[in-house]
Amino acid sequence: MQKHLLGEEKIVIAAGGTGGHLFPAQALALDLMKKKKKFRVIFMSRGLSKSPYFRKEYFSFQDISSETPCKKSPIQILKAIYALVKGTYQSFYYLKKFRPKVVVGFGSFYSFPILLAARLRRVPVILFESNAFPGKVNRFCSRWAKATAIHFLQASKYLKGKTICVPMPLLKKGQGISRAEAREYFQLDSKKLTFLVFGGSQGAQSINRFFCESLEKLCLKTFDFQVIHIVGTFHRAEKLKEIYYKYDIRACVKSFEERMDIAWSAADLCISRAGAATLAEQIQFGIPGILIPYPYASDNHQGINASFLEDVIHGGIKLSEKGLTAGQLVGAIDKLIDSDWERLRMMKRSLEEFRKKQQKEDFCSLIFSYAK
Repeated sequence: MQKHLLGEEKIVIAAGGTGGHLFPAQALALDLMKKKKKFRVIFMSRGLSKSPYFRKEYFSFQDISSETPCKKSPIQILKAIYALVKGTYQSFYYLKKFRPKVVVGFGSFYSFPILLAARLRRVPVILFESNAFPGKVNRFCSRWAKATAIHFLQASKYLKGKTICVPMPLLKKGQGISRAEAREYFQLDSKKLTFLVFGGSQGAQSINRFFCESLEKLCLKTFDFQVIHIVGTFHRAEKLKEIYYKYDIRACVKSFEERMDIAWSAADLCISRAGAATLAEQIQFGIPGILIPYPYASDNHQGINASFLEDVIHGGIKLSEKGLTAGQLVGAIDKLIDSDWERLRMMKRSLEEFRKKQQKEDFCSLIFSYAK
């Protein structure tokens, strides 16, 4: 912890784990510090020092012990409880040291010790829930939070206390990037139908496999296409490049892409998981999707997110990973890429209309109102 921070007014953000939590948390931190320079943001969570998704050069942070108690083995449950108790003690100590004006929690058990310590120290707590169905920690902690900021209005019925609808914080919003410029960035054709295939911040081997198994059938279709494929690891990227070369398909294959705003700006259709950050970016950029929810996500929140996009927004198609075949995936693509792309255009309009009609309040202003 840098010494110069000790005399400044601070906001603590409790967020860790995957990029789905850390990317919006860091976007919020940058917005907070930009809007009010007197505040400094300190991140607290488990594993921040080793996380590939956390920008350690930008933010002050403190690693905190934590673990999910949702285990099958009694020994693992006891170890998790010990980690949570230890993390709460650590959080209590550091909150006393930092004296933040407010603590902002992004859900998951990575944030729980910090939120509990904030409750014990009577530090105002604000939560952020990105999913249509809130996670366990946010459902529990919402009863003592000053407010829970939600991305989807439907989440409010599962939470206690005050809820306020806010936009999803995004690191890059893609303003001013044309489709042609975005495709040039990936060295792709400016006019071809473009698929964006990815599995979230960690990649998804099953999505990579399903799409690659579909390529032979897709090559027989009347439409010509190209692909931006983000696969999660360097080894997978090298293997997939060989597959695209075999089928003579123009593709940009990467292990990771920091500028997802450019990827979304280049795409016509995405094939992806259904994490909250992915849905928020789909809505922001108006890109229809074929969603394959991660089947082991806590409380099936990805499945609920995908159903929300399909049934409420009408901006995509949900496919279950269980029993999924290449033929089914190609069939879903066929539904969207008809002779004149009309269904794809209808979904794009639905996404844009949903984005425009959402009544959202400024997340930073909500936080500042309690940081007194």
